Amino acid sequence: MAKRSPPGTVVFDKPYFILVEAKKESAFDEGWGQCLAEMIAVQRLNNEPEQTIFGMVSNGAMWQFGKLKLEMFTQNKFFYTIQDLERLFAAVNYVFKQCELQL
Repeated sequence: MAKRSPPGTVVFDKPYFILVEAKKESAFDEGWGQCLAEMIAVQRLNNEPEQTIFGMVSNGAMWQFGKLKLEMFTQNKFFYTIQDLERLFAAVNYVFKQCELQL
């Protein structure tokens, strides 16, 4: 998620807020290492470390969320599943709303 680009351009404008890392079920935990590395890169691209960067790791059936602010990474230990779409969509909606508040 990023600010809307000026009309007529296809380049995303900063700040960037959210990243998704998809993994196979057997490598789900590895997704957080990669996602966190990407979150740190986005934090540096934005050059605004006080902004919260959100990340998600998913294998398609399970989703987990985290956030990075300054040097503090917080990972939600709860897993959301596609079997409970209402709860999953509520979590995704919350993350997007938090991102929107920072624009």
